[in-house]
Amino acid sequence: MSKIKLALDVVNDLKALAESIEILVQAMESENEITIEGSEEKEVKDRLVETADIQPEEKQPTLEELRAVLADKNREGHREAVKDIILKYGANKLTTLDPVHFAQVLKEVGELK
Repeated sequence: MSKIKLALDVVNDLKALAESIEILVQAMESENEITIEGSEEKEVKDRLVETADIQPEEKQPTLEELRAVLADKNREGHREAVKDIILKYGANKLTTLDPVHFAQVLKEVGELK
């Protein structure tokens, strides 16, 4: 997924959050139940379903964790394969690798036998 797409997703999520907070504040101010009617009700239900479908993000490995695994694979004789994987993600060396790719690189390096 591109960085722009991710940024747009964040913007949309923030807008939805702001709307939900606004509804909550209105409910707290009136101390009554707020009813949502018509198309707004469908939008709220759709947003709740979308939110429920979101899977928790996996913990991203740190540079140090990735470095340790790569060092082990280098010692096992996979130096060229490790270097090719890093190059595949647009970096010349580990320190220039975008952290977004850490999990993928870790997975690919873990599959080396």
